[in-house]
Order: sequence, then structure tokens, then C-alpha cells
Amino acid sequence: MDLPEGWTADTVRANGIDVHYYRVGEGPPLVLNHGITDDGQCWAPLAEDLRDSYDVIMPDARGHGRSDAPPEGYEIEDRVADLVGLLDTLDVADPILMGHSYGGSTVLSTAATYPDLPRAAVLEDPAGMLTHDGDFDPDAAAASFRENLTEWRASSRADLIATFEERGRDSALARRLADARSRLSPHVETAFRAGFPDPADLLSDVTCPLLVLKADADEADRAEHRSLIDRAPDGRIVHVDGAGHCVFRDRFDAASAALSEFLADV
Repeated sequence: MDLPEGWTADTVRANGIDVHYYRVGEGPPLVLNHGITDDGQCWAPLAEDLRDSYDVIMPDARGHGRSDAPPEGYEIEDRVADLVGLLDTLDVADPILMGHSYGGSTVLSTAATYPDLPRAAVLEDPAGMLTHDGDFDPDAAAASFRENLTEWRASSRADLIATFEERGRDSALARRLADARSRLSPHVETAFRAGFPDPADLLSDVTCPLLVLKADADEADRAEHRSLIDRAPDGRIVHVDGAGHCVFRDRFDAASAALSEFLADV
């Protein structure tokens, strides 16, 4: 797929692997970390919205997109080291770190491990904070990933695009999502077996301003989520009405408004 106008793409050596990334815009650095099975290009709708105000950097996580896919290194410590290594190599200072799901857990762990690194952090429905995470079964999750990957590899690009369009994604995003699935490494399965860190163990160490954009939930779950985020010294949470796990894709305008309000304060 051709890149949107003005985007660049490059690869750097970080934490012993080649990390591929996309970049667009000018301003303070804002680093977008995608969810599992996506890649950096899948952030295009939000990146286009932010490019006039931020230097938007969108890495492909290891095993995704055009980054290296070694057979190991998918535990949280490796993912944090990949991200920190990328920032060091690009000489990015005082970044805003944002991540969705799998990428959200990477950002949370990075902000907790290196509290002086980020200017702020944003988590979009992060892994480890999903409704049923308490029942997470690593073996079952890995098996489901294998089944999905087999199905994606057996499907044509046109069929994959049609599947995402049927789920309400516009044509451009559907193409990016389909292409991300085609480049996905089977080694990513080990990320499910490694599991995801519990936010309750990390939030008190996140000293930068923190925003969690959460999927819609009933009032009992919302109260539980708010209590959890209160562990962070400067944390806030917004439940986006009507949104599922992909908050921005489901309710882009509402999520963008909450993000803009937060960024204006940091």
C-alpha cells in the first residue's frame, strides 16, 4: 500500500533487532504503539488527525509489519526494551507515549519502568485491563491466535479486506488491517503465552500524566476501572460510550475529543 502523503518510513537497529517505523508531522513527539496483529500503518486515521500538531512516530512491533520477527523476545521486558531502544536511536526526548491493547501494555510498562522518560502516556483499552483478563488462559489465547493466523493466511487479500469492511471499517483502513495480518509472524504467539502485566502492579510507578481511554462498560465495571486508575499519581480515565475494544475505530470523534482535551493539559 502506498503511504499517505508526507509520510516517511525507515528502519533502525534497536535492542538487537531491526525496528521499522513510520513518521509524519511536526511538533512534540507522539509515539503510537499498535495492538497485537496490527502494524504502524493501522494508526493512519489518528495520525492524519494529529500530524499538524505532533511529530507522530508509529513503530511496527517485533513480529509485526516490516520489523524483525525473531523466534523469541515477545515478553514485556523485550517489548519495553524495543521501544526504549527505538527512542534512544532516534534521539527522541520527552515523548508522549500512546498504545492500544498489546501496545498499551507496552506503554504502561515503559512508563512504570522509566518514569522520567515520557512526558505523558495514553492507553487505549490496554491489555491487562480488559473485562475478562482475570480469566485469561495463555494456552487458549495462543491456540486462538494460531487458528486466526491460519485462516488469514488461507484468505485472499480481497477476502480479508471485505471481512474488515463488513465490520464497519472504511476501505482504506480495511486494506491496512488486511496487509498487517499478511505480514504477521507466527512467533507472536509467544506473546500470548508470556501473558500481560497486571496494571495494578504498575500504575503507582507511573508518575507522568496518564489517560486511559476505555471501552464502554456498565457502572460497576466503570467504578472498578476508576478505582484502579486512581493508583496512578496523575491518572484519569474516560469510558467512551458505545465503544468496543478498538475505541478510536468505533467512536473516533468522541475518543479524539477526550485525547485532545488531555493533550492540551500536558
